[in-house]
Amino acid sequence: MSQAETYAVFNGQIQPLEKVAISPSDRGFLYGDSLFETVRVHNGKPFRWEQHMTRINSGADIIELRLPFSPDEFLGQTEKLIEQSAKADCIVRLTVARGVGERGYGLTGNELPNSLITIHPLPKPGGPPLTVVSTDARVANDDPLARIKSGNKLGSILAKRLAKRAGADDGLILNSDGNITETSSANVFWIRDGTLRTTPVSDGVLPGVTRGLIIDLASALGQAVREESVSPAELQQAETVFVTNAAAGIRAVGQVDGVALPGHPLVGQLVEAYAAELARHADRAG
Repeated sequence: MSQAETYAVFNGQIQPLEKVAISPSDRGFLYGDSLFETVRVHNGKPFRWEQHMTRINSGADIIELRLPFSPDEFLGQTEKLIEQSAKADCIVRLTVARGVGERGYGLTGNELPNSLITIHPLPKPGGPPLTVVSTDARVANDDPLARIKSGNKLGSILAKRLAKRAGADDGLILNSDGNITETSSANVFWIRDGTLRTTPVSDGVLPGVTRGLIIDLASALGQAVREESVSPAELQQAETVFVTNAAAGIRAVGQVDGVALPGHPLVGQLVEAYAAELARHADRAG
Protein backbone atom coordinates (compact mmCIF):
# COMPACT_ATOMS: atom_id res chain seq x y z
CA MET A 1 0.00 0.00 0.00
CA SER A 2 1.48 3.33 -1.04
CA GLN A 3 1.56 6.39 1.18
CA ALA A 4 -1.29 7.87 -0.90
CA GLU A 5 -3.40 4.78 -0.13
CA THR A 6 -2.69 4.80 3.61
CA TYR A 7 -5.62 5.83 5.77
CA ALA A 8 -6.04 6.96 9.36
CA VAL A 9 -8.90 7.91 11.66
CA PHE A 10 -8.51 11.49 12.88
CA ASN A 11 -11.05 12.69 15.42
CA GLY A 12 -13.46 9.96 14.39
CA GLN A 13 -13.21 10.42 10.62
CA ILE A 14 -11.39 8.18 8.16
CA GLN A 15 -9.15 10.14 5.81
CA PRO A 16 -5.87 9.70 3.94
CA LEU A 17 -3.02 9.83 6.40
CA GLU A 18 -1.32 12.56 4.38
CA LYS A 19 -4.37 14.79 4.94
CA VAL A 20 -4.16 14.63 8.74
CA ALA A 21 -3.12 18.00 10.19
CA ILE A 22 -2.43 18.62 13.88
CA SER A 23 -1.91 22.12 15.26
CA PRO A 24 1.67 23.04 16.20
CA SER A 25 0.13 24.29 19.46
CA ASP A 26 -1.22 20.86 20.38
CA ARG A 27 0.14 19.91 23.81
CA GLY A 28 0.82 16.40 22.61
CA PHE A 29 3.32 17.82 20.12
CA LEU A 30 4.73 20.43 22.50
CA TYR A 31 5.03 18.41 25.71
CA GLY A 32 4.19 14.78 25.01
CA ASP A 33 0.88 15.48 26.80
CA SER A 34 -0.80 12.45 25.30
CA LEU A 35 -1.55 8.77 25.72
CA PHE A 36 -1.32 5.92 23.26
CA GLU A 37 -1.97 2.21 22.91
CA THR A 38 -0.36 -0.26 20.52
CA VAL A 39 -2.81 -3.05 19.69
CA ARG A 40 -2.17 -6.32 17.86
CA VAL A 41 -4.71 -7.07 15.12
CA HIS A 42 -5.16 -10.75 14.26
CA ASN A 43 -7.42 -11.94 11.46
CA GLY A 44 -8.94 -8.47 11.29
CA LYS A 45 -9.80 -8.31 15.00
CA PRO A 46 -8.06 -6.15 17.65
CA PHE A 47 -6.53 -8.45 20.29
CA ARG A 48 -7.05 -7.73 24.02
CA TRP A 49 -8.96 -4.56 23.18
CA GLU A 50 -10.71 -4.34 26.56
CA GLN A 51 -7.40 -4.52 28.41
CA HIS A 52 -5.90 -1.77 26.27
CA MET A 53 -8.94 0.42 26.88
CA THR A 54 -8.71 -0.21 30.61
CA ARG A 55 -5.11 0.98 30.58
CA ILE A 56 -5.71 4.10 28.51
CA ASN A 57 -8.68 5.00 30.71
CA SER A 58 -6.51 4.55 33.80
CA GLY A 59 -3.84 6.78 32.26
CA ALA A 60 -6.46 9.39 31.38
CA ASP A 61 -7.60 9.44 35.01
CA ILE A 62 -4.04 9.92 36.25
CA ILE A 63 -3.24 12.88 33.99
CA GLU A 64 -6.84 14.14 33.83
CA LEU A 65 -7.09 13.83 30.06
CA ARG A 66 -10.62 13.65 28.67
CA LEU A 67 -10.95 10.91 26.09
CA PRO A 68 -13.09 12.14 23.17
CA PHE A 69 -14.72 8.76 22.46
CA SER A 70 -15.85 5.72 24.43
CA PRO A 71 -14.01 2.38 24.10
CA ASP A 72 -16.83 1.06 21.89
CA GLU A 73 -16.63 4.14 19.66
CA PHE A 74 -12.86 3.79 19.35
CA LEU A 75 -13.37 0.10 18.52
CA GLY A 76 -15.87 0.90 15.79
CA GLN A 77 -13.48 3.44 14.27
CA THR A 78 -10.61 0.95 14.44
CA GLU A 79 -12.60 -1.82 12.79
CA LYS A 80 -13.63 0.51 9.95
CA LEU A 81 -10.01 1.52 9.45
CA ILE A 82 -8.89 -2.12 9.34
CA GLU A 83 -11.56 -2.85 6.74
CA GLN A 84 -10.66 0.25 4.72
CA SER A 85 -6.97 -0.64 4.79
CA ALA A 86 -7.51 -4.36 4.05
CA LYS A 87 -4.97 -5.31 6.71
CA ALA A 88 -6.08 -8.47 8.53
CA ASP A 89 -2.84 -8.83 10.52
CA CYS A 90 -1.18 -5.61 11.61
CA ILE A 91 -0.57 -3.21 14.46
CA VAL A 92 -2.97 -0.41 15.34
CA ARG A 93 -1.83 2.64 17.28
CA LEU A 94 -4.42 4.77 19.05
CA THR A 95 -3.15 8.17 20.21
CA VAL A 96 -5.07 10.79 22.19
CA ALA A 97 -3.42 14.20 22.68
CA ARG A 98 -4.77 16.88 25.00
CA GLY A 99 -5.14 19.40 22.16
CA VAL A 100 -4.44 23.10 21.90
CA GLY A 101 -4.00 24.95 25.18
CA GLU A 102 -2.40 28.03 26.65
CA ARG A 103 1.35 28.40 26.50
CA GLY A 104 3.10 26.78 29.47
CA TYR A 105 2.42 23.72 31.54
CA GLY A 106 -0.83 24.83 33.16
CA LEU A 107 -4.23 23.56 32.04
CA THR A 108 -7.48 25.46 31.57
CA GLY A 109 -9.69 22.39 31.43
CA ASN A 110 -11.13 23.63 28.14
CA GLU A 111 -8.68 21.84 25.87
CA LEU A 112 -10.29 19.81 23.06
CA PRO A 113 -8.41 16.50 22.66
CA ASN A 114 -7.35 15.08 19.33
CA SER A 115 -7.45 11.36 18.55
CA LEU A 116 -5.55 9.55 15.83
CA ILE A 117 -5.70 5.86 14.84
CA THR A 118 -3.06 4.54 12.46
CA ILE A 119 -2.13 1.14 11.04
CA HIS A 120 1.39 -0.32 10.88
CA PRO A 121 2.91 -3.63 9.74
CA LEU A 122 3.60 -6.42 12.19
CA PRO A 123 7.24 -7.05 13.09
CA LYS A 124 8.74 -9.95 11.18
CA PRO A 125 8.15 -13.17 13.15
CA GLY A 126 10.94 -15.32 14.49
CA GLY A 127 14.53 -14.27 14.23
CA PRO A 128 17.46 -15.03 16.52
CA PRO A 129 17.28 -14.37 20.27
CA LEU A 130 17.70 -10.73 21.19
CA THR A 131 20.78 -9.15 22.73
CA VAL A 132 20.12 -6.56 25.44
CA VAL A 133 22.41 -4.24 27.38
CA SER A 134 22.05 -2.04 30.44
CA THR A 135 21.80 1.68 29.63
CA ASP A 136 21.88 5.04 31.38
CA ALA A 137 18.10 5.45 30.94
CA ARG A 138 16.49 5.73 34.40
CA VAL A 139 13.06 5.86 35.98
CA ALA A 140 12.14 6.55 39.61
CA ASN A 141 10.80 3.79 41.83
CA ASP A 142 6.99 3.79 41.98
CA ASP A 143 6.77 6.72 39.55
CA PRO A 144 3.04 7.02 38.70
CA LEU A 145 3.90 8.24 35.20
CA ALA A 146 5.83 5.03 34.52
CA ARG A 147 2.52 3.17 34.78
CA ILE A 148 0.92 5.00 31.86
CA LYS A 149 1.70 4.81 28.16
CA SER A 150 2.28 8.50 27.52
CA GLY A 151 3.62 10.26 24.45
CA ASN A 152 6.74 11.25 26.39
CA LYS A 153 9.06 8.32 25.64
CA LEU A 154 12.47 10.00 25.81
CA GLY A 155 13.70 7.36 28.26
CA SER A 156 12.84 4.61 25.79
CA ILE A 157 14.41 6.54 22.93
CA LEU A 158 17.61 6.94 24.95
CA ALA A 159 17.67 3.23 25.87
CA LYS A 160 17.19 2.16 22.26
CA ARG A 161 19.83 4.58 20.96
CA LEU A 162 22.42 3.49 23.52
CA ALA A 163 21.70 -0.16 22.79
CA LYS A 164 22.18 0.32 19.06
CA ARG A 165 25.41 2.20 19.74
CA ALA A 166 26.60 -0.83 21.75
CA GLY A 167 25.65 -3.20 18.94
CA ALA A 168 22.70 -4.69 20.84
CA ASP A 169 19.07 -5.10 19.84
CA ASP A 170 17.55 -3.32 22.82
CA GLY A 171 18.41 -1.49 26.02
CA LEU A 172 17.45 -2.11 29.63
CA ILE A 173 16.02 0.80 31.61
CA LEU A 174 16.97 0.78 35.30
CA ASN A 175 15.27 2.43 38.26
CA SER A 176 16.67 4.59 41.05
CA ASP A 177 17.71 1.44 42.97
CA GLY A 178 19.68 0.12 40.00
CA ASN A 179 17.17 -2.64 39.26
CA ILE A 180 15.80 -3.46 35.82
CA THR A 181 12.36 -2.13 34.95
CA GLU A 182 11.93 -3.09 31.28
CA THR A 183 13.53 -2.68 27.88
CA SER A 184 12.83 0.31 25.66
CA SER A 185 9.55 -1.26 24.56
CA ALA A 186 8.97 -4.57 26.35
CA ASN A 187 8.43 -6.16 29.74
CA VAL A 188 11.06 -8.56 31.05
CA PHE A 189 10.58 -12.15 32.26
CA TRP A 190 13.14 -14.68 33.44
CA ILE A 191 13.31 -18.12 35.03
CA ARG A 192 15.31 -18.86 38.13
CA ASP A 193 15.08 -21.96 40.34
CA GLY A 194 12.25 -23.21 38.17
CA THR A 195 10.05 -20.18 38.83
CA LEU A 196 8.96 -17.67 36.22
CA ARG A 197 9.64 -14.13 37.41
CA THR A 198 8.93 -10.60 36.18
CA THR A 199 9.67 -7.12 37.45
CA PRO A 200 6.98 -5.57 39.70
CA VAL A 201 5.02 -2.50 38.61
CA SER A 202 6.16 -0.71 41.77
CA ASP A 203 9.74 -0.72 40.43
CA GLY A 204 8.69 1.76 37.74
CA VAL A 205 7.26 -0.68 35.22
CA LEU A 206 4.55 -0.17 32.61
CA PRO A 207 1.88 -2.84 33.27
CA GLY A 208 1.96 -4.34 29.79
CA VAL A 209 -1.18 -5.90 28.36
CA THR A 210 0.85 -8.79 26.97
CA ARG A 211 2.68 -9.05 30.30
CA GLY A 212 -0.65 -9.67 32.03
CA LEU A 213 -1.64 -12.28 29.45
CA ILE A 214 1.65 -14.16 29.81
CA ILE A 215 1.22 -14.30 33.58
CA ASP A 216 -2.25 -15.82 33.05
CA LEU A 217 -1.03 -18.29 30.41
CA ALA A 218 1.87 -19.41 32.61
CA SER A 219 -0.47 -19.98 35.54
CA ALA A 220 -2.75 -22.03 33.28
CA LEU A 221 0.28 -24.18 32.41
CA GLY A 222 0.84 -24.80 36.12
CA GLN A 223 3.90 -22.54 36.19
CA ALA A 224 4.38 -20.42 39.30
CA VAL A 225 4.91 -16.71 38.59
CA ARG A 226 6.58 -14.28 41.00
CA GLU A 227 7.08 -10.54 40.78
CA GLU A 228 10.45 -9.44 42.13
CA SER A 229 13.20 -6.89 41.58
CA VAL A 230 16.29 -7.90 39.63
CA SER A 231 19.64 -6.26 38.94
CA PRO A 232 21.48 -6.67 35.64
CA ALA A 233 24.02 -8.93 37.34
CA GLU A 234 21.24 -11.14 38.70
CA LEU A 235 19.53 -11.32 35.32
CA GLN A 236 22.75 -12.67 33.84
CA GLN A 237 22.40 -15.67 36.18
CA ALA A 238 18.90 -16.57 34.96
CA GLU A 239 18.07 -19.91 33.41
CA THR A 240 16.47 -18.02 30.53
CA VAL A 241 15.15 -14.52 29.73
CA PHE A 242 12.43 -13.33 27.37
CA VAL A 243 10.54 -10.11 26.73
CA THR A 244 6.95 -9.36 25.76
CA ASN A 245 4.95 -6.64 24.07
CA ALA A 246 1.81 -6.31 21.96
CA ALA A 247 3.63 -5.97 18.64
CA ALA A 248 6.03 -8.93 18.83
CA GLY A 249 4.36 -11.15 21.43
CA ILE A 250 7.18 -13.15 23.05
CA ARG A 251 10.85 -12.79 22.10
CA ALA A 252 13.66 -14.85 23.62
CA VAL A 253 16.75 -13.05 24.89
CA GLY A 254 20.03 -14.76 24.16
CA GLN A 255 22.46 -12.33 25.76
CA VAL A 256 22.41 -9.81 28.64
CA ASP A 257 25.34 -7.39 28.86
CA GLY A 258 27.54 -9.77 26.88
CA VAL A 259 26.65 -12.89 28.91
CA ALA A 260 25.07 -15.68 26.86
CA LEU A 261 21.90 -17.26 28.22
CA PRO A 262 20.44 -20.72 27.55
CA GLY A 263 16.97 -21.41 26.26
CA HIS A 264 14.18 -23.09 28.23
CA PRO A 265 11.25 -25.28 27.16
CA LEU A 266 8.78 -23.01 28.97
CA VAL A 267 9.40 -20.23 26.45
CA GLY A 268 8.28 -22.47 23.59
CA GLN A 269 5.25 -23.58 25.59
CA LEU A 270 4.27 -19.96 26.21
CA VAL A 271 4.75 -19.09 22.52
CA GLU A 272 2.38 -21.93 21.63
CA ALA A 273 -0.13 -20.87 24.29
CA TYR A 274 0.01 -17.28 23.04
CA ALA A 275 -0.61 -18.40 19.45
CA ALA A 276 -3.54 -20.52 20.62
CA GLU A 277 -5.01 -17.54 22.46
CA LEU A 278 -4.74 -15.45 19.28
CA ALA A 279 -6.60 -18.18 17.37
CA ARG A 280 -9.32 -18.45 20.04
CA HIS A 281 -9.74 -14.69 19.98
CA ALA A 282 -10.25 -14.70 16.22
CA ASP A 283 -12.79 -17.53 16.51
CA ARG A 284 -14.73 -15.75 19.28
CA ALA A 285 -14.70 -12.43 17.45
CA GLY A 286 -15.67 -14.04 14.15
